[in-house]
Amino acid sequence: MLGVSVGGSTSHMGCMSTWRFLYPPSALLEGVVVANQGERVGAEDVYGALLTEKMMRNHQSQGFAIYDSTQWAKAKKQLPTQVPPVLKMQRYHWLYWDHKKARSLEKLAKKFGISPQGLRQTVDAYNDAIKNDKPDPANKMPDTRSPILKPPFYGIDISIKLTKGLRQVIGLSLGGLRVEEESGLVLNEAEKTIKGLYAAGRNAVGICSSTYESFAAR
Repeated sequence: MLGVSVGGSTSHMGCMSTWRFLYPPSALLEGVVVANQGERVGAEDVYGALLTEKMMRNHQSQGFAIYDSTQWAKAKKQLPTQVPPVLKMQRYHWLYWDHKKARSLEKLAKKFGISPQGLRQTVDAYNDAIKNDKPDPANKMPDTRSPILKPPFYGIDISIKLTKGLRQVIGLSLGGLRVEEESGLVLNEAEKTIKGLYAAGRNAVGICSSTYESFAAR
């Protein structure tokens, strides 16, 4: 790191943000994302960095997106019109090859090695809230909810893993050079400013250095 080579000090270098976006297509927001015990990871319509952070911090980086056949067909139909070229290959890979399929939720859970009972309980709670016009258990917005009812059922392993190709996850480091707030000058390990050396934005430690911040996050 260039700033360190001339005496600059760093902080929060162990922090990073990774992003696993479900959308587009928008129909992929309508299912549920669960972890190993079948428990919900969080609201599926949050910003991708936030959903991924919950997976990594609270669920051993595990996540499985679960859908019924109606949601799955809708997502396939949306592929040509909603998905930009940069994401098209991965989304086609998900929806046509890189997924699992089963006639029941319990069988689908077993294919992923997750709790069948936990998945069933999660989906039942999700469906019941929709049926009874109640808030989503994970606070997902009403317009991104639809019931998971019609077999066959589908699932995508969206876990965060060290891998290559179409399963890899985009991310960035959040730490950086420590700076004196008034001037923007870089600080050395003795808390003294280094003359002529400045850092700003993603190069410097700031508000966004502990966790990724976005106007799209909630």
